[in-house]
Amino acid sequence: MVKKLLILVGAAAIMFSLACEDEKDFVTMSQAEWTAEGWACWKQGDYDGAAAAFGNALKVDPYYAEAHGGLGWTYMRMQNLEEAIDTYENAILVSEQASLKVRQLIYMGAATAYEANDEYTISAERGRYMVNNLDGHNFKFGPDTRVTGYDLYIILALDYYGLGKSDNCVWAINQMRGMVGESKTYTFTNWKNVTTEIERLIGKDPS
Repeated sequence: MVKKLLILVGAAAIMFSLACEDEKDFVTMSQAEWTAEGWACWKQGDYDGAAAAFGNALKVDPYYAEAHGGLGWTYMRMQNLEEAIDTYENAILVSEQASLKVRQLIYMGAATAYEANDEYTISAERGRYMVNNLDGHNFKFGPDTRVTGYDLYIILALDYYGLGKSDNCVWAINQMRGMVGESKTYTFTNWKNVTTEIERLIGKDPS
């Protein structure tokens, strides 16, 4: 119950802080319609419009997981990592019944935002949850965005590099090697070599 109250408080804050430039009253469309409009704005680079649309979706339904996730990705494009992280955590709380695609979108965003904010432990937790429970290896954001499961392993490799966990870092590196058709036999020698290998694999991103 406490978690649900926190979500409602957060959604209320979004409701009063996001100004909608569109003259339409938010109740004229469903949460799914507002979310679709949010993604359309997002794909066009109109992040203010996307934030307003996702915010309207959450006015209609504060528990609509995809709108939370879309708002998180919007905040990331706006370089607002703290807001993105808070939004993804709300999204995770309401995502249990969401589709696989939506849950992938949310956990990928959370892992990315935490890594970008140098919070490697939580980023790794979100990323490993996605790998273990949400078919992270086969994740694809969408046809208009080059974010895939390969990027998830890049994030995990960087997380484990930042945490100094060589075994886990090697595991993530070998996952990337396998995804580009190379042998998964990389072994740790030193961190300088790891840096070179991660940089090489980033350059081979197949997406």
